[in-house]
Amino acid sequence: MADVLKTKKRDYKYNGPVSSSDYNSRIEENYQDLVYLYNKANILDARLASAFERVLKDHIFLASAIQDLLDRVSSLESASSQLSIYSFSQIDYGSLVGSSYAVAGTELLSFDPIYNVITLPKVSSGSFSKLKFGESGIGQIVPDYFKARIDNSYSGVDTAGAIIDSTPIYNCILDSADKVWKRSIVSSTNPTTGAQLMLYVKIPSDSIGTLKTNVIKINPFPCFSSDIYSIEYTSDSNPNLTTADTWIPLNKNSYYDGVSSAIGKVAPGGWSSIGSDSILNSGALCFQFPETDVTAIRIKMNQRNYLLEGSQYVYTYGLSDLDVRYEKYLPTGRTIIKYSAPAGQTIEEVTNVAPIIYNVPESQLDEAFSYRIIYDDNGVYSLSNPGSNNHVWIEVTLNQLADKTAPVLSDLIIEYI
Repeated sequence: MADVLKTKKRDYKYNGPVSSSDYNSRIEENYQDLVYLYNKANILDARLASAFERVLKDHIFLASAIQDLLDRVSSLESASSQLSIYSFSQIDYGSLVGSSYAVAGTELLSFDPIYNVITLPKVSSGSFSKLKFGESGIGQIVPDYFKARIDNSYSGVDTAGAIIDSTPIYNCILDSADKVWKRSIVSSTNPTTGAQLMLYVKIPSDSIGTLKTNVIKINPFPCFSSDIYSIEYTSDSNPNLTTADTWIPLNKNSYYDGVSSAIGKVAPGGWSSIGSDSILNSGALCFQFPETDVTAIRIKMNQRNYLLEGSQYVYTYGLSDLDVRYEKYLPTGRTIIKYSAPAGQTIEEVTNVAPIIYNVPESQLDEAFSYRIIYDDNGVYSLSNPGSNNHVWIEVTLNQLADKTAPVLSDLIIEYI
């Protein structure tokens, strides 16, 4: 919206005010406009500084994460006869439009490029956030009934009496890129425990009308720097946001207990060995689970990494774009994923297709997932293998479980000869 300035346009016959009162009015209007523009410039400068600080800190830790990923890719590429989903461009249902394998828009599985997951088709009209609210003409707002609490009674540098620079805690639910809830602790020491806290957030049920929840999204700050130690919920009515509430691990069924590849895909805090499922240097997280009554959540966070400023250690951590949601899904859906043979090779035969789904127990994978292999036989798509394929397509079908769990496909690995 354009700025509305106070200074009025005047048409002077002799190029100047005709009275002292008119002159004074113009000066006063000029003054009010200058004050307004000065304040607005200060606000914009503060927003730019906040956004730049976020980008800078994210960049530092992203650079380290990228190097780690490059090392991992090199290691994986050295392994033979295995392909996985490495890019969303492999979702290739468009190539099969017009064939008998075409996927209708209403049955197309949804793909989230931020959290890199494939799941059932969403029904937007029946889906909503429990924390994010907006007003027409204003945008996102923080409701009066938003309640959150920090417990920093853990060992480390984030303790009572520490030098702390913090933004408002309600920033954690805001979508704006220049809004992030962060705590920066300045310390003269760097203990191995770093900085630790527990964040409690109450889920307002009065305004929503239902306690049913099945999705939690978390974006730690800085990206790939903070650790998420546990995520728990309570169904207690009117929770106190203290340890006195009944807290249950989000992964209460201890799915994939002890499977290291599941770390980051199952909510931490549910495995039998305490701390073994902690997500170190966490990126964006999204957890989907059966419909559950949730009145509050709590998240245990840790920051082991620091920036050295002179002789002081600065530990920064927090959250942005936190969301607790109810998503409505269609009971089934399909998509097509394309796999291309490495340069100089062909795919003679696909010997195995292994779905990576961590929110469904192994005993129910066959109920949640099925597939077909589609080949290109001289321009005709077919289920019959012509041999020596440059590409193959896997038709994936996902089905909702009886407890309303929407399967989340994190990867699909094929083995071939």
